[in-house]
Amino acid sequence: MPETDSAAALLDAARSFRPRILAERERIEDSRRVPEDIARDLAHSGFFRIFLPAAYGGLDLSPMEGLEVFEELARADASVAWCVWNGNTHWTAAQLSPEAAGTIHADPDVITANSTRSSGQAEIVDRGYRVNGRWSLVSGCELAAWMVLLCVVTKDGKPQLTPEGAPELRFMILPAGECEIVDTWVVGGLRGTGSHDVLVRDRFVPSAYGSGFFDPHVLSKARYRIPPFSRVIPGLGAMALGIARTAIETFAEIAGTKLPERTTQMLNNNHGAQVRMSQAEALTRSSRLFLFDSLAQLWNGLLATGEATIEARAHVRLAASHAVSSAVQAVDLVYVGAGANSMYVECPLERAFRDVHAMTLHIGVHPRVIETTGRVLFGLEPDTPLL
Repeated sequence: MPETDSAAALLDAARSFRPRILAERERIEDSRRVPEDIARDLAHSGFFRIFLPAAYGGLDLSPMEGLEVFEELARADASVAWCVWNGNTHWTAAQLSPEAAGTIHADPDVITANSTRSSGQAEIVDRGYRVNGRWSLVSGCELAAWMVLLCVVTKDGKPQLTPEGAPELRFMILPAGECEIVDTWVVGGLRGTGSHDVLVRDRFVPSAYGSGFFDPHVLSKARYRIPPFSRVIPGLGAMALGIARTAIETFAEIAGTKLPERTTQMLNNNHGAQVRMSQAEALTRSSRLFLFDSLAQLWNGLLATGEATIEARAHVRLAASHAVSSAVQAVDLVYVGAGANSMYVECPLERAFRDVHAMTLHIGVHPRVIETTGRVLFGLEPDTPLL
């Protein structure tokens, strides 16, 4: 349940958007992007300010409140939910200078797009950086006014190294008008996210618009010290669960009206279908509880102590991976259970199948993640500084 009035209002707004999004699903698929008018109205309603600090005009919701919104939007359309989720990363907003953050978010309806692929170079120059690079999978890039792009910092053409000896990485934040979008997004699942490539050629970025995960915090409240990936990656689980919920509801509708071939028994009276329904429901509900509970425990511990333990971080990441995996299993169960109906593009199960499987390919829920969480559960040191 939402904890604040702002969260309750935004969740209600997500529900109210559902009929409109459903009516536009074909346009979203055909154009491979969220329509401009829907994106504009979502932004005006606050959907791209979910985790933005209040100091910069954000709603500043808790991570759990944000998950409910992403889950609800995904019940209508996973691509819309994905763009809203990706536009809410605000990776280092609490570490930016107030001047830079204030400029970027001067328009309360601003949308940003980002990439955490370090496929660009930021050469140190006087008063800032000279940026070049090409980033793939920049979801919602056509909607964005600002791009947040991860770069390797270089000097005299060579990577700058951190004290640990690794290349220094920093986000470069620059106006979308200084970037080129390269149309590459021809895919099956999550087709409406418009996750094209973004190209930057020899653009100057002032020092104030470069930031990193390990910069000092300008905003000092404990809530802004949540590890970025503990705040962001659970959204993948929430969206996958939203897809699964719609798939389960669709299966119930089909099973209540379908008389399978060579039988006199309605599908919902078939023992195999009943087992599939129970299994899908159990997978979805149990993984949702794990996701919300682990995140709530990390959040409450953070607010109380100012720190998020490695164990809490591991549980959150494991819960996110588990939620996506469970949602895939649930969708697969009902997709097969509904029979040939599932193949037709007008059937929500067809899109649910494509979208939830596409979600498994995000690096945030790569199988490698649960190797790292397993290390922590064994009492070993994590093998990545970003856990």
